[in-house]
Amino acid sequence: MGRKIILAALLASLAAPAFAAEADNIAAAVTGTWRNPAGGTCEAAYFKTAARTNTVRGEQAMTATVVNAGTTVNALLILQGAREGQIVNPMTDKAIFLLEPQEGNKLHVIPIGEPALSWPEVTLDLCPGSR
Repeated sequence: MGRKIILAALLASLAAPAFAAEADNIAAAVTGTWRNPAGGTCEAAYFKTAARTNTVRGEQAMTATVVNAGTTVNALLILQGAREGQIVNPMTDKAIFLLEPQEGNKLHVIPIGEPALSWPEVTLDLCPGSR
């Protein structure tokens, strides 16, 4: 029994730097101000990231704001773990969007929960100088 506990602790300590590195990679890929190429502007951005933080579950996250059709959603983008890439409501911990960074400074946003469930999927462009 003792060997299993030691092995589990060793594996967890080895995995921790990998999780941190992956969270840093995701943060680097999504950091900035993003506009909708179908008529959006950088001044009235669709998606913006801000400070690093943690979720109520202790997951690494970034604060994020999503704006569409006059509705503003303040949320947390999860950077590590099973929910990596989800934008969640910090009050209810429920998923609102999925994010998929893409080649060429593009960001695919998929609405999956309230209040954005009826919003269309969109692929955003990074605003120049926002990183």
